[in-house]
Amino acid sequence: MTSAAVSADASAMLLDILPGGSVRTRQRPVRYAWSPEILTGVDCLAPLVGRREVRLVGTPATWVSLTDGHILQAGTYASFHREPTGRRRPWAHYLAQPGVLEVLGTTSDASLAEGFLAGSATAMALDIGAVSMRTLAAIQRSQHLDHHPPFRSRRTRLRWSAEAADSGQEMVFTLGADGLRTVRLRSEEDSPRALAEFCADLALHDWLLSVLADLVDRAMARSRPAAELVGMLRPAIDHLVHAWMPSAHASKTLAGIWQEFDLRSGFSLQWQKTVERIRDQLSVGIMEALRPLTEIPGSEPA
Repeated sequence: MTSAAVSADASAMLLDILPGGSVRTRQRPVRYAWSPEILTGVDCLAPLVGRREVRLVGTPATWVSLTDGHILQAGTYASFHREPTGRRRPWAHYLAQPGVLEVLGTTSDASLAEGFLAGSATAMALDIGAVSMRTLAAIQRSQHLDHHPPFRSRRTRLRWSAEAADSGQEMVFTLGADGLRTVRLRSEEDSPRALAEFCADLALHDWLLSVLADLVDRAMARSRPAAELVGMLRPAIDHLVHAWMPSAHASKTLAGIWQEFDLRSGFSLQWQKTVERIRDQLSVGIMEALRPLTEIPGSEPA
């Protein structure tokens, strides 16, 4: 919600969501800032279809990132651990395990993953996405933003689950309704934060591709004067094209998953073709704008 890219100093103030924490930044290959993690205590039911007796207690971890001073993301993740006694413990026990949800009850890992990806069926069930959205909304209301974005775009949401795999890796990516995407991962990567960052990067690039394609479709939905067409496509050049850096910071293990997925899905190929389409239209617009300057009044064609 800002007309110009947020500066490095403003990014630090914007993402200072934890007192005493520090906002970290990197400059290559694209400017990126991310907040410290904050914990949210939850004690609720697992989102299982047709079942309500499995309880989840713990502290999902949330962080917020800002890409190129424009693109804001919030991500929340947690690892499932099973409580062998099935008993609820004092909060001090859960606070000592940041980013962990203990499962109080009997259910399979597959049921937990399927229920989470399907979404909360009742108000009593876990809704990690709501934690992210609340954090995102608080930052968007910040006085450090001028609340005049250069163009309007729809938010997207990505729900993901990951399970450990001793050998062989795979990722299933699904496009849903209302901007929802789901991902199921099997990976040798054992770091929950690394998995969460990989999925955040996937969500970012899916959003970039979706928004770029939407801008082009709207601009070319009907015949327009060259100046108007260039004006509609300019936000893509100014704010989106240079942000495409998939898996630039992913671990070697997860970078391999992205490469295999990209070959199957054609993400990068579609991005490249859409950018070429924009540049072709800009070239045509420039030539049309220059045409009156090359015409000499009263001259006859050769």
